Amino acid sequence: MTRLHEMMDDIERQRRRGNFKGAENLAKLEMKEYELQEDMSYFNFYRGLLWYLHDYPHEALMCFNNALLTDDKDMFYTYKFKGVVYLENGRLEQAQDSFETAIGLAEEKSDIISILNCLGNTYLRTGNTQRALELYSEALEMSYNEGLDDWAQTSLTNVGVAHVNMGDYKGSMKFFEGALELAKAIGDPRGERICLNNIAGTFNNMGQHQEAMALFQDALKIAEQANDVYGIRVLYANIGYTHRLIGNMDLSLEYYNRALETAQQIGDHTGEAIARYWINSLQEGKKRFVAP
Repeated sequence: MTRLHEMMDDIERQRRRGNFKGAENLAKLEMKEYELQEDMSYFNFYRGLLWYLHDYPHEALMCFNNALLTDDKDMFYTYKFKGVVYLENGRLEQAQDSFETAIGLAEEKSDIISILNCLGNTYLRTGNTQRALELYSEALEMSYNEGLDDWAQTSLTNVGVAHVNMGDYKGSMKFFEGALELAKAIGDPRGERICLNNIAGTFNNMGQHQEAMALFQDALKIAEQANDVYGIRVLYANIGYTHRLIGNMDLSLEYYNRALETAQQIGDHTGEAIARYWINSLQEGKKRFVAP
């Protein structure tokens, strides 16, 4: 395993725990080290990663394009993150091309599974849910064959999301519940939080908002116990959303404000933007209904 691979595993672990600052600091240290070595290819990779973490896609892509890493195993990460940036910014054809290049360079089974899920996410965004489901299912089968329970959990969740996109809410439940059982079996509180969040979201889709609220609250307790700050932000937003569906606008605003504060605390720019949007929308709505 190359140094970059080890570092990216560490950075991903930090991000999965909601430690955005920790992930950023690791990338900064590596970037500085390669700058001192005058190794501009690896310097540009980490610089691109930092631009990506700070939501500057154009600058991130410029750096990744200059990260001509000498080891094909490391070029996998350049193409993977180019694909991620393209996907998150709606450039779906470029995302697909980058992920397909990355999967051709991947050697570790976990990396192949990762890209299969990324490709599935890309097809899901294009509206080709059937192809997404095929890719998620391939990733799931490989995860089971390789005994990679954490990736099996991720792939099961994505299969469930694909069923939600098809309007098969009841069908999605068995995959989310299967992922939840797996998360409990391997002692993954973050996975439990994600699974409960997805099940609750499905209840919301079916109009069962009280059931959704109870599960979001259960997930919030798990996130708080595990110090999963990113998960706490997500759940504050989803509880706010559910209160909005029920008609509890004051409580909705309260939870969106909590989501905003938490997002700012961890440098989660996407979460901050979402929370601000709904706070502004709710405040404008309250103004419109105030009698002159």
